Amino acid sequence: MSRSEPAPAGPDLELTDYERRVLAAWTETHKKSTLMLFILLALSEEPRWSGQIREFITELSEAYLAVDEQSMHRALRRVEGLNLITHSQESVSGTGAKRKIYELTASGERVLAGYLHGPMAYMSTKLFRDATAAARRVQPS
Repeated sequence: MSRSEPAPAGPDLELTDYERRVLAAWTETHKKSTLMLFILLALSEEPRWSGQIREFITELSEAYLAVDEQSMHRALRRVEGLNLITHSQESVSGTGAKRKIYELTASGERVLAGYLHGPMAYMSTKLFRDATAAARRVQPS
């Protein structure tokens, strides 16, 4: 099982088939909604091409949210359609091929900052960290 697939959270956690399906659906929803955030975070550091963005996402999530190439390109088109990122063409040396280099727009920078200081701000609170730590320690019956 790869880390991007839903897995039991603890060594002794056994899920029923129904619970695995619920977890898989929740994981897929989370992955899709998190992808835009991770793309913007990747581009907040520097312009990157899609392969570098995928590597950033895998590294940042410690491979829990690895994304395939096709999903990455769909997400990039969606985020670019929102005018949060833009791209330019760059020649790949020795091949003659062109590569899209993505970067944040000014609007993308503001939206990312607003998201991190608004809806995502709870993640840095002590109460949230304590609650998630406590939930990880719970052993189901």
